[in-house]
Amino acid sequence: MRFALVGTSGHANRIAAPVLRESPDAHLLGAVGSGPERSVAFAERHGLPQAYASLPDALGDPEVDAVWICSPNHLHADQVELCAAAGKHILVEKPLATTVARATAAVTAARRAGVVLKVGYQHRFRPAHRRLHEILRAGTVGDIGLFRVHRFWRYPYYDDMEPSGPPPWRRSPAESGGWVINDLGSHLIDLVLWLSGLEARVIGAALATQHFAVDTEDTAALLLALGDHGIGIVETSAANASPGSRIEIYGRAAWIRADDTLTGAGTVRTSAGEVSSFPPPEPTAPYATQLEDFVRAVRGQPSIGAEGVEGAQSVAVLEAAATRGIRMRAEATP
Repeated sequence: MRFALVGTSGHANRIAAPVLRESPDAHLLGAVGSGPERSVAFAERHGLPQAYASLPDALGDPEVDAVWICSPNHLHADQVELCAAAGKHILVEKPLATTVARATAAVTAARRAGVVLKVGYQHRFRPAHRRLHEILRAGTVGDIGLFRVHRFWRYPYYDDMEPSGPPPWRRSPAESGGWVINDLGSHLIDLVLWLSGLEARVIGAALATQHFAVDTEDTAALLLALGDHGIGIVETSAANASPGSRIEIYGRAAWIRADDTLTGAGTVRTSAGEVSSFPPPEPTAPYATQLEDFVRAVRGQPSIGAEGVEGAQSVAVLEAAATRGIRMRAEATP
């Protein structure tokens, strides 16, 4: 399957291009940057045959079967609509959009065009999380009473990032839809929805700017209603220290706890006595498995990757938290 990349920095450079190059099922033709010069530089860096001057240029290439969108959040929905109109299958990084209205429009565009639309929630593909999914679908936990997920990741996430804070678009509420709730929290919300199989409504949210000089939040906690009577708690931060990630699921009949499954080597424990340890994957492994899953979906084969409509459900939770949550700010950042 032949791909074009949208985006030439950050995720596209660090993750998407290497994963596409190493995939036996995909071939990366070229990329679209924010300007022609960035496209050329990216193509030279990664040894690509094409440097597309614009997205319409890439979409006009009959060799392109699919597009992997790695652009800033506020561009996702518009680019999905353009790709769908051109008949290209789409893997878009999360979030699908910064508003429910735009997410819904993107899903509708893909459905009408008859193309596959998947959202980049790669944590579904970690073996530990697939084990959680198996346990929950087996029904041994019973009705979920409380689902808590905790994941902090102090910024800068990588050595090549500016330590003073994220890029300008992530600092902008309009362009990012929220920093940490979209950057980290979006993954956690998807896991809650996918693992529980329940609808989620935001009961309350606290969005705090505690360390970084940004107009968005760097720490957040969400309280969710899951289904008719379940409770969900999501905790995330790019500012604070943490001993590791944790997923806790408490049901009427049993409980499950997963430690460090979002951050590296992880362990799943159950009240039935199961202790399953999972070795740390290669950093790009969940993305590579996600890409394999996307290719299967395009071929009409079974897939567990997040559908566009599931991405829109996550956006609904994120938008509700961003618009209705209590906002707090430290008087002065350190």
